[in-house]
Amino acid sequence: MDKKAILIVDNGEEIRETLTKILEREGYRVFTAEDGQSALEILRESKVNVVVSDVGMPRIDGLKLLKAAKGILPDIEVILMTGHGKAEMGMEAIKEGAFDFIHKPFTKLALTKTIKQALEKQAMVMEMRLLKERVRELVSELMDLIGESPVRRLDYPRSIGTPYTH
Repeated sequence: MDKKAILIVDNGEEIRETLTKILEREGYRVFTAEDGQSALEILRESKVNVVVSDVGMPRIDGLKLLKAAKGILPDIEVILMTGHGKAEMGMEAIKEGAFDFIHKPFTKLALTKTIKQALEKQAMVMEMRLLKERVRELVSELMDLIGESPVRRLDYPRSIGTPYTH
């Protein structure tokens, strides 16, 4: 099984380094960016499963990054974090498609649990997509079989209707 990739985006070098150590120990492949613009470049070039981004950053803030990231990789999960956010900001982030909005400081357990949940959601969405596609294929195959059946070929005239109408 391939390692899941996490992109950490924060203008604080110490935070990036700390989160990188934590997540690498958890078995993730970790990318880092100091701002939203650098993060977008990574997203265009690399397969990333989850973005963990600070909200307040220069050039492109976390909310703008969220929207742009979803435009590049629609299935990506984004977790926004802030040290001074308000509840309204969190609600806006969730409304825009963020998986979660967490407040700094947070525990290692809270972060890893949130990332694991985001990855589980992502896996379920992908599985649902595959199942829907498989159902479409099966329905198509079934319709092809029905189209070839002798009962289907009887073709009652439309003016008469089905054999059971009077």
